[in-house]
Amino acid sequence: MTKRVPSVCISLPAYDQMHVATCLSLLKLFDKFTKAKIKTTINTFKCPYIGYSRNVLSALFMETGFDYQLFVDADVEFEPDVVGRMIIAEKDFICCPYRKKTPDNSVQYSVEFADHKNINIDTKGVTELKRGPAGLTMIHRKVYDQLIAKHPDMKIKNYNHISAEAAKYFYNFWETEFKDGIWKGEDVKFCDLAREAGFILHAVVDGETTHHGNMGYKGKLIDTFQKSNGKGN
Repeated sequence: MTKRVPSVCISLPAYDQMHVATCLSLLKLFDKFTKAKIKTTINTFKCPYIGYSRNVLSALFMETGFDYQLFVDADVEFEPDVVGRMIIAEKDFICCPYRKKTPDNSVQYSVEFADHKNINIDTKGVTELKRGPAGLTMIHRKVYDQLIAKHPDMKIKNYNHISAEAAKYFYNFWETEFKDGIWKGEDVKFCDLAREAGFILHAVVDGETTHHGNMGYKGKLIDTFQKSNGKGN
């Protein structure tokens, strides 16, 4: 039986402008998608509030009917094989973590493990995370279907930037939270919502990315692991 080729909707939120390296990454990705006969489209939204951008782009993704949403932030550089590995992994919720923009150039990643002393990496270079960044993340539409069913109270009723057709999928799933003195970014909050709905966040740990700012913060998450922590299955 021939395996069905998935469709991918790329969602590009931007605070200001897209970095040239991100543009080149997308061009290379489109070329690979064409060769693999992967149907794709792209939606962009420019807004200083990243959570609102992600909510808009998620509604637009759902309205397309495509299988997967691929968030690509406007300052993230990557090679097409990283996205290919996320597709091959066949996970509902998977990311490739990238370095934080640190003022001292220290190597840090915005990831949280259930047990950082027991990190199991499978043969595809994939592990489970408790929380992770959204800037290079693939999400199957079933995740949103489940969240919509579980959280009707999070429906956004006023809309200005999307069509009436897409508005039925317009929910506040990407939102910051401040509770009991703890602030959570919109990606952390989404990870919590997805986990509560029964989905597990996975990560490609040896995919190389560059997070552009005053400089290019380049690296692979796996390089931060101690050998005693990584256990291949």
